Amino acid sequence: MRLLHTSDWHLGQNFFGFSRQYEHQQFLDWLLLVLVEQQIDVLLIAGDVFDTANPPSSAQQQFYQFLCAAKLRTPHLQVVIIAGNHDSPTRLEVPMPFLTALDMVVTGQVSWQEQKIDVERMVIPLKNCHGEINAWCLAIPFLRPNDVPKVENASDAYLDGIAALYQLALDHVLNKREAGQAIIAMGHCHM
Repeated sequence: MRLLHTSDWHLGQNFFGFSRQYEHQQFLDWLLLVLVEQQIDVLLIAGDVFDTANPPSSAQQQFYQFLCAAKLRTPHLQVVIIAGNHDSPTRLEVPMPFLTALDMVVTGQVSWQEQKIDVERMVIPLKNCHGEINAWCLAIPFLRPNDVPKVENASDAYLDGIAALYQLALDHVLNKREAGQAIIAMGHCHM
């Protein structure tokens, strides 16, 4: 199984008033060639897809056109996308019904059910070209203070909450994982 990890595309960015759309398109065209030439099975996009939470429509079109072209050129391709600190978590998740049909998953935000984190949403099976699970991806988006669990006697509520959430996801995948299946942890951290 061949994986390609990317992050921080910042589509829609302007640099001192100049659009970087042309540069971004050159990158996306190159990335598409790499996906095909290297026969990539899984593309991991670790956040900051867009430069702002409300990106221009041209940047959104550029992103979704790339995803469609990638799937057309590499039909077996699986894509896992997480939100970064520049992305709108909900905006990234809106097209999920369409992306799911293309073997693409977005984890934009942490979901809670009955005051518990829905860890299942952040644990993604990665399948080979035969449809067999070869690996698992912990797809953890940028975590805001309200996203993390409360930790008793925490020295730093936010950092200890982040560590606790990653541990929850790891414990969950360790219960699902079978012998020989790899675990890949992907998160977006703002330093």
